[in-house]
Amino acid sequence: MRRLLLGLLTGLAACAAGSGSDASLPPIRPGPVKGATLPPAQGEAEIVVRAVSPNAPGREIAGATCTATSPYFTASFTAPARLLVPDFGAAAPTVTVTCAAGSAKGSALVAPEAVWSGGVGGWPAVGISVGTGNMSGVGVGVGWWGGGTGVSSGAPVTRYPAVRIPLA
Repeated sequence: MRRLLLGLLTGLAACAAGSGSDASLPPIRPGPVKGATLPPAQGEAEIVVRAVSPNAPGREIAGATCTATSPYFTASFTAPARLLVPDFGAAAPTVTVTCAAGSAKGSALVAPEAVWSGGVGGWPAVGISVGTGNMSGVGVGVGWWGGGTGVSSGAPVTRYPAVRIPLA
């Protein structure tokens, strides 16, 4: 029973850790698009960019030259990289990322996701129950509860998913 509980907790911690961020990658901050009227920013959002082989998405192509463009900002960089873009909240744009290495190239659209930062109450909890079940024998139940959802002290922020650009 202890091993089961430890295994569940370890698995849940691994799920929570998969944000796609990689602090070892060089941070790149884009510049504004000339003539664009920028909405107010509330911090930064991160886009991790990696160029990969189309036949083996796990094989990274380091050194690909890339550009990231949106109506508000643009950047040129070498993959892999962490693109630190302004967090424009509800006005956050979709970002087009294009990469090339030799004659191979590829691109992707990276859409923002609105999430809450801070203020989420409660702790995740795992519950395990064992009972006699019905007439057929013993029943075992495992459940997950995500804690409270109070967001009164939190703030809406923008998150972009990590992107892998297949170069073909």
